[in-house]
Amino acid sequence: MSIKRASGFLLAAITAGFAYAADVPQPRFSFKYGEQVVTGSDSMQVDAHLKVTVESVAYPQFNATEWVLWFENPSNEKSTVLSEIHDGDVLVLLPPKPPKFRGDIAMPGERAVVTMNGCFSSGDYAMSDTVTAREFAAITRYFHPMRGKNNVIEMSNGCARPSDRQAPFFEVTQDGQGAIIAIGWTGGWRARFADSAEGVRVETGLALARFYLEPGEKLRTSRVLLMNYAKGEDGANKFRRLLRKHFSHVASRPNVREGLLAYELWGGLTSEEMIHRVNTLKAKGLTYEDLWIDAGWYGNSTKCDDAYTGDWGRWTGDWVPNPRIHPKGLTDVRDAAKDAGMGIMLWFEPERVVSSSNFAKEHPDLLLGPLLYYGNDKGRAYVRDLLVDFAERLNFSCYRQDFNFDPGTVMKNHDTENREGVTQIRHVTGLYQMWDELLARCPKLLIDNCASGGRRIDIETMRRAIPFFRSDYQCGFNVNGDVLQTHNAGLSRLVPYNGCTVKLSDTYSLRSAYSASHGVAYWNTIFQKEEKVDWAASKKCCDEYRRIRKYFPCDFYNHGSSVLDPSAWAIWQYNDPEKGEGVVLAFRRAESPSSRAAIPLKGLPKGATVEVENLDTGAKSIVNGELEITLPERHTSTVFLYRTM
Repeated sequence: MSIKRASGFLLAAITAGFAYAADVPQPRFSFKYGEQVVTGSDSMQVDAHLKVTVESVAYPQFNATEWVLWFENPSNEKSTVLSEIHDGDVLVLLPPKPPKFRGDIAMPGERAVVTMNGCFSSGDYAMSDTVTAREFAAITRYFHPMRGKNNVIEMSNGCARPSDRQAPFFEVTQDGQGAIIAIGWTGGWRARFADSAEGVRVETGLALARFYLEPGEKLRTSRVLLMNYAKGEDGANKFRRLLRKHFSHVASRPNVREGLLAYELWGGLTSEEMIHRVNTLKAKGLTYEDLWIDAGWYGNSTKCDDAYTGDWGRWTGDWVPNPRIHPKGLTDVRDAAKDAGMGIMLWFEPERVVSSSNFAKEHPDLLLGPLLYYGNDKGRAYVRDLLVDFAERLNFSCYRQDFNFDPGTVMKNHDTENREGVTQIRHVTGLYQMWDELLARCPKLLIDNCASGGRRIDIETMRRAIPFFRSDYQCGFNVNGDVLQTHNAGLSRLVPYNGCTVKLSDTYSLRSAYSASHGVAYWNTIFQKEEKVDWAASKKCCDEYRRIRKYFPCDFYNHGSSVLDPSAWAIWQYNDPEKGEGVVLAFRRAESPSSRAAIPLKGLPKGATVEVENLDTGAKSIVNGELEITLPERHTSTVFLYRTM
């Protein structure tokens, strides 16, 4: 712990890779307090007006540590202004860089920062599969030798949803070793990576944070997670295991389900039609677990056949079942779902309140523009009690949370002088509090964390919820299964619990949407007709998914394409290293010239003999570490189960 005037690099280092890869990192942070630079790794009393508390947890098994800072003013006077707050300020030590001429391009052993794309503009979804397919892609960024001492890579999400545009996961790597860093903040963040002789200095924090503390005030900033990995280690799967064990909804509540298996109905369908479709699913032996009722079920819309028609959007904020289409308030749908073995999964968007809603007119004191502000105790309690009431009355298995606008400008406009970022801090911490209180009242409940798709994915939300609807590309009725595959390959590289939905009922499309959570919507709206459903494929895939779903949170290996290439194969392996078993999914895309592929089964003991079962043919075979796959027809897929003997 120290207080220093600004000068040069922070000397204390958190080691990663190289000679110290087995070390457990220590917290390290810095900020300016007036004109002073404060650096440290432990809690400290800076002066009479500022106390800094560092909450940290070490995970020696994973060479990892998480920490979060709390800033508190225990005095009766305002504090000095805090600025340039780096919740993480660490030096990742790396081997010496290979000699390189200024005109050289990247070479083996080069230092790099690997970032993850977030979700893109929703306008791209209908216009460009090529652009959309790059959501969640891993992007390798190299330091340029011509920049000299200013060799810096800077990143931010540019908004107040953490995985909008850019996702808050980063890997600093060189020659197979390095560190993975994640930011836990469900708002605007920033990250800076500066190359140096010793390694890469990493600074992370909130995108906007410059404030003094009122007397008695206490605020937190972003959580930091840092995991080291050594040369020869599988850093990505080490990080997946760390998230699964300590940063997932299952880690927080071990007795809940690992994922959703949901059947979607548009909320604008009448209760009578919903019950008919639920009964049809039951009669055909389709065993989904969650009856997902999406938007359009509330307010007083006059016509609401699907998400693209009607006036359902103008009632967002009025959370009362529409009496025109749900005269019994959905209780009859609840009963039919329960009889079919399903709980209710109901869509809400409580933070966005449109001005035409009755709620906006009756409760303007709870709103900041269109935002129901969670920094207001009364507003937060209203949402919590509303959801608890619905959950208990309608037998919720999942609360589907959406958030369809970027509140950054609204929040910033409500900050006052020398209090920049405080409005967002209070709303984000209020979100965590509301979710925690909801889950305490409804301990078996799952939360689907949706924000125009997967725009709120970070380690804080992952501890409480599942990013089930990872991209609004899934809203389309004829989406390209190959795009769903690229999303899965990108996000699943680091994130074990995520989900996908598809509105088509062919085997290729359904399998393309397999993940740790799985949703279908092939008979979802009025215009989708029962006779168009491939019931045989739907039944096969529902049963198949239930059989293999346990492997999706395990180790992930991508053996095929991670980009939108119609001439390629996509091949995924999910491996349970403790049991020596897993599943392989293979997709031969529409323009692939090859009918055969062969992959090494990874994560198994060297020389292991493996029994493989083809789930399409039922055929079993014995292999020695390599799996040969044959798909004679284009645009087809297959699934294999395997176990070591």
